[in-house]
Amino acid sequence: MEQRPYSTGTKKLLAGFSILLVTISLYPLSSAPQIRPEIHARQVLEAYKRSYPDRVSSVSWKNDDWIIEVGGEVFYWANGRLLPEELRDKWQDFKPYVFYLYPEEAPDPKSYSPERIAELQKIGSAEHQMQGPDHHNGFRSALYGGTKRGEIEQNLVQVRFLGRIISVHRMIENQVQQIDERIRMLAKSDPEVAQFLKNLGTVGGYNWREIRGTSRISMHSFGLAIDIQPRKLGSKAIYWQWEQERNPKWMLVSQNNRWAPPAAVIKAFEDEGFVWGGKWDLYDQMHFEYRPELHEVSKLYMIFSSLQKFGIGGD
Repeated sequence: MEQRPYSTGTKKLLAGFSILLVTISLYPLSSAPQIRPEIHARQVLEAYKRSYPDRVSSVSWKNDDWIIEVGGEVFYWANGRLLPEELRDKWQDFKPYVFYLYPEEAPDPKSYSPERIAELQKIGSAEHQMQGPDHHNGFRSALYGGTKRGEIEQNLVQVRFLGRIISVHRMIENQVQQIDERIRMLAKSDPEVAQFLKNLGTVGGYNWREIRGTSRISMHSFGLAIDIQPRKLGSKAIYWQWEQERNPKWMLVSQNNRWAPPAAVIKAFEDEGFVWGGKWDLYDQMHFEYRPELHEVSKLYMIFSSLQKFGIGGD
């Protein structure tokens, strides 16, 4: 049965109280806890709506499931698979999208249990990455404007970023310009940021490629990710798969032995809706990608978990 529209106040209350029902488990690619999608379908879809108001027109209940309308196309939650109606009953044939609480800090490898280390070794194997089904690309195609190379390249614009010209999706043009201006301003008073710019090597945006070890295209292929590398790494790790080639204990490399941009630079990206790959267990220290919906989900969780401390809501 269709639900009647809620008032703004009611929407806030419903979102808040339902967040208190979250049950979380470890997200295998990050130190952050994963929201179980079968519990939080509506909250995740509403996060997309708030994050992409020009693309997402509605979130509603239909045919016993939550649906989201993106660019005129309708997708059912379908146990986190985000599928068109004709495929919703075949949800087991597809890999679920992953939604997690974006952490404030990068993980401390010292905190990993033996079980977690073994799990990361398994996850990091090429065999594991190639196993199982893939995502259905329809949702991302509707949200980002295509999944084929020709379609995506029509969405690209060139921007000057940290002294380089890079191509990015037009939807993040303003955000990238804001980050550039903020980093340059910080460099005037922050010696660490100034040194970061001085030692800057390559900066990359759009790059049509598959995620290494899989057949999936990366966020770089949508023009929604930026990689930043220094001129010299020294002996520091920067990407888990590169480190894996020389070090079987790649997941235990301490944060001090991983290259990282200054905290102020990371914050500049995060404030514009990006997430940093250095906060993933499968770390990618040079990588930033545009995922504003994850920040929205995390904000809601933090707000309403605080309410729980005052006895509002329940387990």
